[in-house]
Amino acid sequence: MIFFPKQMWVCKRIESEIEQGNLFCTGLNQLIHKDMYNQLLIAEKFGFLPKMLNQLGELCEKKEDQKRKLLAVLVYPLILLIMLVFFGIAIKFFWQPEMASLTPENSSKSGYNMVIIFVLVISLIGFLYELWSFKKSSILQQRQKLCRLPIVGNLIKEYYAYYITFNLAALLKEGMNIKEIYNFLKEFEGRTFLYEIGVELGEYLNNGTSVHEFIKKYDFFPPEISLFLQKGKILNLVGEELFLFSELTHKKLTIQINRLIEMVQPILFIIIAILIVIAYLKMLAPIYDNLGGI
Repeated sequence: MIFFPKQMWVCKRIESEIEQGNLFCTGLNQLIHKDMYNQLLIAEKFGFLPKMLNQLGELCEKKEDQKRKLLAVLVYPLILLIMLVFFGIAIKFFWQPEMASLTPENSSKSGYNMVIIFVLVISLIGFLYELWSFKKSSILQQRQKLCRLPIVGNLIKEYYAYYITFNLAALLKEGMNIKEIYNFLKEFEGRTFLYEIGVELGEYLNNGTSVHEFIKKYDFFPPEISLFLQKGKILNLVGEELFLFSELTHKKLTIQINRLIEMVQPILFIIIAILIVIAYLKMLAPIYDNLGGI
């Protein structure tokens, strides 16, 4: 029975790959994000595919639920913003021209407008430069920058903490040591997150630098990884503990996303209130200028 007829072609593609002797996740290549594909590849190679599919399914289900909550939260503020935009247009094209005919010309206004335009142009140039720099940087540097973003940066950091600990747990549970892990990661496709971790980790170890120094370098590595690796236990036991830690991180991520969604509406209302005050000030400014000229 096909529960999702529109996705039948995906099922047939996966079935075809399996019949050719390939892995299940090979059929999903180019259909999902590379990070997710690599995660499924590790899980399938080491016997954790059902667990991984279950977790990813829960993650996608919660993501859709959070999208619905976010849309519900945004409806009323967005209506207010649209009304405010029309109010601003009315002030700009009807109220201000009418008042300008009654107000003496003020040369300082044009200078003030030029300053605003200059600031906006500089801000746009700065933004475009940061965007260009971001695209040119390595995948690890990109993730590092994303982890330092305001508001959402902590969520991104928690997601990659879960992503890294789950994959590391799978590899350690198979008895791989750190050297075997970085050699394994270097087999992935270039310009992917896990591949670049393997390459840079290998460079650190070949230079005689501790793996713990590598972990400290990036914000997306949870510091708890160093504690787990320093315990000196059997590798598969460390892997089991990391699995539990990844599940806790996943739950923590879900809680943080829900909290952020709850904060969105109050923040938007504050922004709308500030914009309303600015709009009224723009509307009243010509009147005060006119009174000052009397």
